Amino acid sequence: MDRRRIALIAAGVVLFGGVVGVLRTAGAGEPGPPTPTSAPPPTSLAPFAAEGVLVPNAGAPPEAPHDLVVTAGSRRLQLRWAGGAPGYEVRWGVDRADRSRLVTRSAIQLDGLEDERSHVVEVYAVDAFGQRSAPARSSGTPHDRPLGGYASVDRFDRDDSPDPTRWRLVSRPNCARVTPGRDDDGRRLVLTSNCAAAPATLRARTPFVLRDADELGRFAVETDAPGSDGELALDLVPGPVSVVGGDGLPPGTVRLLVETGNGTTSVRVRTSADVPTEVVREVPALDPGFTHRWELALRRDGARVLLDGELVATSPVVPTWSEATALVSVSGPTGQRVAFDLVAVDAAPASPPPLLPAPAVEAAVAAQPRRGGAGEPPLPGVTGGQLRMALLHTDAAPEAPALTASVAGVEVPLRPAVPGTPWRAGVAYPVVADLPVEALGTMSGDLVVTVLSGLRMQVTHAELELRGTPPSVARTTAAGPGAPGPELARVDGAVLDAGGRAVAPGAAVRPGRLVFDLALSGRSGAPVAGLAGFSVRVDDRQVAVVPTDRGGPGIAGRYRLALNTSGFSAGPHMIEVRLFGTSGETRPTSAFIPFFIGR
Repeated sequence: MDRRRIALIAAGVVLFGGVVGVLRTAGAGEPGPPTPTSAPPPTSLAPFAAEGVLVPNAGAPPEAPHDLVVTAGSRRLQLRWAGGAPGYEVRWGVDRADRSRLVTRSAIQLDGLEDERSHVVEVYAVDAFGQRSAPARSSGTPHDRPLGGYASVDRFDRDDSPDPTRWRLVSRPNCARVTPGRDDDGRRLVLTSNCAAAPATLRARTPFVLRDADELGRFAVETDAPGSDGELALDLVPGPVSVVGGDGLPPGTVRLLVETGNGTTSVRVRTSADVPTEVVREVPALDPGFTHRWELALRRDGARVLLDGELVATSPVVPTWSEATALVSVSGPTGQRVAFDLVAVDAAPASPPPLLPAPAVEAAVAAQPRRGGAGEPPLPGVTGGQLRMALLHTDAAPEAPALTASVAGVEVPLRPAVPGTPWRAGVAYPVVADLPVEALGTMSGDLVVTVLSGLRMQVTHAELELRGTPPSVARTTAAGPGAPGPELARVDGAVLDAGGRAVAPGAAVRPGRLVFDLALSGRSGAPVAGLAGFSVRVDDRQVAVVPTDRGGPGIAGRYRLALNTSGFSAGPHMIEVRLFGTSGETRPTSAFIPFFIGR
């Protein structure tokens, strides 16, 4: 029998383990092979079976979802339901359900809705072949939830958010951007990150000043961070800092840290000292993409953490300072995208310093000053500036050395942003310098800064705050990103032997019968593109095409296939699974699963 004549047997919906290896899965965020412009990819597929091939067939439509619960919030609805389908289609609208989204989880948050207007919602179960169930129906009315007791609230509902007089974005170069949301994310602030585990921080320019009361101050944020595998931190730092190292908190810092991973959520109040956190109520696993309100309340008798208004943790920590810098930081996997609905502060009255447009800072470490910006006239209205930097080093010394920076030919001393901050190798060390006006000029490019040192060190962050009389400058609107584009399902392939047992990676299977298990799944919390179907190729020869849009776009599913390999030659072989979307804007993606035939 020719080795390319394959017997393909469809089975149920159970995916066995034993992954031999996926060489490349473009559906997980990487583009698939380029599609020739002369032949656009198909958006619907015709079933195909090569000679001797049996393709899977659809069964009965899935059962309808049940126990649909709709929870209303400000400009949003949160939907949860029960069901066992591999995917769901959610439809909603004011008068009729004329908008839709495909998901693989039994929960979704609908954003950008109009408050005080009733919205109808419908949820359909979708099986592996795109068949729809009868809908589960309900309705909900978004409504504004007043945030009482807060003196300052930024809802980020302006077209030019974030307000530069109130906020600075701090991140590694080219790692993050923050802009007003569009479409479904309208009237929210959207932060996108391109660097895995690198924190992106919103720094408040307004000082956080404690008041003379039993509750000294309160710091709150409404956001869908930290996501399914990340961190959210609310920091109050007694000094002019912009970033805070993960394990090197400056003295006096009070941090609310929320961490998610492996389906769990942990909440801690951290300081530079070893102060315990008492968990009052276990925090459940958070649904990805769902907005929650986190609050850090500082009191004379300790700190309290609230989640959606309910107390979840306490700590005996009491601030030893009267004024601090407020930071909101998020970190997570590459491509992380989080939204902020509001940040609120309840503390003593305070105002941000005047905003003067400042040049970007080009900072480096060298033994000799670099040239740039010297001898130029001062910027109009500028009387000086404050340079903030973070230094990452490998020095094993127990204390920080005396540090100096050269700025436009002027040498200035660098001091710790918070006195007593530990000098630890591998931990960002925040420093600050006061710049005289002669170090600042009308530079056409960046402000060139050289940290004068022979130590192995790098500047991980640098920014400039100018002092003086601000000019009259019109604010500009940044073009914010819309909702994240949907992705085709991810491909996971597993190769089993004839008895259905997992084949160890790199091990060979005997000629005869090979079982290939295929699972298509969406990324948790992310929208999923409509799936027209998939093709299966063995050693670059197409053996089957399986449509998955029988009742509408497919989403995900599980499949089991059996291959007759009795005519295969000994050695390596390759299975390719290629997915096709129902939209012409969705690029096909491929995954390759190798296997080996023994002698």
